[in-house]
Amino acid sequence: MMPGTGLPGAASPVVPDWLADPALSPLWEAARDRLERSHLVPAGRIVLTGLQRAERHAIGGLLARPIVADRVTVDLAQLDEILAHRSPYRGLAAAVAAVTGRPLHDRRAQRSAAAAAREQPLTLIRELLASETTFAEVTWGEAWLAGIRRSGLLTRAADPAQSARHTMTVLAELLPPGAVVTSRTELAARLTGSAHGLDDGTIVAQLVLRALALDVGSEPPATASARRDLWERYGVTADTISSTSLVLGVLACGDQPVARRLRLAAEAGEPVHITPRDLRNLCLARHERVLVCENPRVLEAMADRFGGDVPAVCTSGQPRLVTLELLRRMVRAGAELRYHGDFDWPGVAIANRVIAEVGAQPLLMAAADYQAAARSGRATLDLTGVPVAASWDPALATAMARLGVAVHEEAVLDDLLTRLTTNRAQ
Repeated sequence: MMPGTGLPGAASPVVPDWLADPALSPLWEAARDRLERSHLVPAGRIVLTGLQRAERHAIGGLLARPIVADRVTVDLAQLDEILAHRSPYRGLAAAVAAVTGRPLHDRRAQRSAAAAAREQPLTLIRELLASETTFAEVTWGEAWLAGIRRSGLLTRAADPAQSARHTMTVLAELLPPGAVVTSRTELAARLTGSAHGLDDGTIVAQLVLRALALDVGSEPPATASARRDLWERYGVTADTISSTSLVLGVLACGDQPVARRLRLAAEAGEPVHITPRDLRNLCLARHERVLVCENPRVLEAMADRFGGDVPAVCTSGQPRLVTLELLRRMVRAGAELRYHGDFDWPGVAIANRVIAEVGAQPLLMAAADYQAAARSGRATLDLTGVPVAASWDPALATAMARLGVAVHEEAVLDDLLTRLTTNRAQ
């Protein structure tokens, strides 16, 4: 038998004229629809309406009862028995397939099979999350899976199971603390077999970024810049030239081109960008104190006030890998890092990260500093977003929540420059 149709595997017999009668077409099509919706089981009844005289006559002849109205109810189990005894076929399903010339399809079984196929890679991910020690601390697994299911991402993959495995392999390398910095192409080639396996828009890249976003408590990145920043938070760079760190007064040893460029910029008192490519063989000079700030405007004001005499590094928001690596090297070369940023919730999160990852000490970032700035009338922005506790001063988040005012670096720039002037004189 052919699967799901009831048709013999051998050559089918010629359809008898009394079954091939075109007047029976409404019956066969209605029966087909019902069978395909009920696992091909001839059960229940179908109702045919608007029947013409020839159709009533043909259907009545098949059912062995007169039909005088343009509406008739047909019991499919009874019709199946009639066809099993009177026709060359083994029942209704085989007869419908033969007469119409089209195999029947079990729609419910097909939908169940399709649903199972869609769920299989998600089941694989769930099993890996549960079994791999790398993911033991993951708390966002079910939320991630629910988002994947809603998005339909895996259903668009050429090989969903392979995409799921590649995704978990990449996450297993990126999630543990202290992951080694690598380029995205190198990571993709090593873990997916293709240097383009993690390019923007690929299924695996989208799945990985959704997981990483949940890991840091944010929404999936919607722009190229946001995607690059999220990759970098986990040690993955796009290349060695597009990501930069903005610095002022930073010097290097030797006479390499990058060292000369930094020296000329410091002598001119102008900010300059450093790339990961610059850092490859860069030997940094020792700096006693280095200011780390969040906003480029601070660097600009420092250049106007001090030229290149007060070294500073700007994170320009969330610090990128190149900035963090530069700061780590400065610490290893003997620098003391002091951090100043915005008094808003994202600013506190950035400060927490810089303090935790490179050992910077906060400068003018205590609760008292915030309260003085907030009450001075210089800050006019409402504080919005989800509160973030400050690792260096538990009282800060309480004060910020109570006053409800955001204080950005630009609003306290004079205070910061005055403190830097004092430190410089010491």
